[in-house]
Amino acid sequence: MRLTDKVIGISGAASGIGRACAVAAAAEGANVALGDIDQQGLTETVRLVEETGQQAVSHVVDVTSETDQSDLVTLATEHFGGLHGWIGSAGTGSSDTVLDHSREEWRRVMHINVDGVFFGAQAAARYMRKHNGGSLVNIASMYGQRAFPLRAAYCTSKAAVIMLTQVMALELAEHNIRVNAVAPGYTDTPLFQAGLVRDGQWKLDRMLERVPTGRLAHPDEIAKAAIFLLSDDASYVNGHTLTTDGGWVINGKW
Repeated sequence: MRLTDKVIGISGAASGIGRACAVAAAAEGANVALGDIDQQGLTETVRLVEETGQQAVSHVVDVTSETDQSDLVTLATEHFGGLHGWIGSAGTGSSDTVLDHSREEWRRVMHINVDGVFFGAQAAARYMRKHNGGSLVNIASMYGQRAFPLRAAYCTSKAAVIMLTQVMALELAEHNIRVNAVAPGYTDTPLFQAGLVRDGQWKLDRMLERVPTGRLAHPDEIAKAAIFLLSDDASYVNGHTLTTDGGWVINGKW
């Protein structure tokens, strides 16, 4: 197992990709510290982790808070005695046009997707710097690599995560901290399914027309990419964004 005796912190762990990362990390031998704004979802993720035989602690985390993520780092280190990896998975979406986008909605998306990722990784890195290093994985998006209509705030925020990952990788390498990102494509999460309920099957069909593999990703597939980047199997991978999109970005069709 690739994460035996490791401690991994994960934000956005109550559902979707964050939950899948928590279970995958546990399956690889890690104990996990889980944060999310959804207490009920966190409780279920803890149960799923414990089914693997590993331990989990959780803390209600609003990634826009100045202290919640550093509190999660403290919980992990006090409960498990260390912190070796961090996955910044909390995020949100938006679908306003450029002309109709409100200042409030723009700031909300940036606050969660950019500030939330940065300050969570910062809190983890501040601990790791003093304790032999570690590995950080930020969850970006294929929409951070190509422009897409109605996604001005989301695309911009995820592009910022990719650049942030590169800058952090440069600065933190001297402290034995690697920083990478995963850029998922369309993934079968509760948030994605909620959008389909709103927009209908036609939207899914239209989306999948541009995915060469012709299907959605399962959250486990995204989690496996994150676990690889966390592990020593990726010991010489730093500042990289691993695109897990079924080929969407390289496809020229719109």
